[in-house]
This record gives sequence, structure tokens and C-alpha cells, in this order.
Amino acid sequence: MNFGALTVAEQINFSLRPGARHALIGPNGAGKTTFINLLTGALRPSAGSVYLAGHDITGMPQDQRVKRGIARTFQINTLFNGLSVIENLYLAVSERMGVATKMMQPAGKNQGVLNEALRLLQVFELSEDAVTKVQ
Repeated sequence: MNFGALTVAEQINFSLRPGARHALIGPNGAGKTTFINLLTGALRPSAGSVYLAGHDITGMPQDQRVKRGIARTFQINTLFNGLSVIENLYLAVSERMGVATKMMQPAGKNQGVLNEALRLLQVFELSEDAVTKVQ
């Protein structure tokens, strides 16, 4: 990726396992944010392509990438005070799955969202705190 004469990221080649979570670490100015912006579609590469499961997604809009599982989080997360841990997870998952605007549906309509939120409780070993209110 070039910003004028400055090359920030070049010849990046990597692969990730489906469902895996990874951390990207490095010193300030190493190109971490640029790399994530290229991957998520916030920036379009000066050269080269971005592939997901063998498909070129270089020109794909960010919202379409999210629907295909490419999402990012920021270091400052928003938690909703007064809601439980599971309710906060439910809201985050529903946003990621694109059903946040359908929250007022009858109970059971978003079972997939609930199942994923429950799975994440286990992954992060938060099951015992599921109904604890966030403060």
C-alpha cells in the first residue's frame, strides 16, 4: 500500500484457518492498521489483490465482507451498562450477523444469534457470568 512515495505494506501473503482468532501485534508505524484496513476493505490496495476462500474480494464493499466473516473490532469496545453479559454478546452477534435491525421480532426468531452468543460465553469462559449485569 502506497501513500504517495511512502510504502506502508507490501508483498503480504498469509492464510488463516476458518473460525480461528488471531492477534496482530507490532510497534507503532509497522503497518498493522493499514493491513487490517486492506483486509476489511476500508482501503483499496495500490497493487495486488485480497482473496477470501479463493475468491477475489479486492473491490468488495466492507458490509459484504462482514457478511462473509471478515470483521474487525477496535480496542475500545462498547458495552451496554445495565444489560447482562449474554445480552451484550447477543447484541454484538446480531450486529455481526446483520439482524440487529430485526431485534423486535418474537422470541425464538433469532435462535441462531442466541446459539452463537451462548457458544461465545463458553469460548471466553464466561458462562458463570451470563446473567451478570455489566457496570
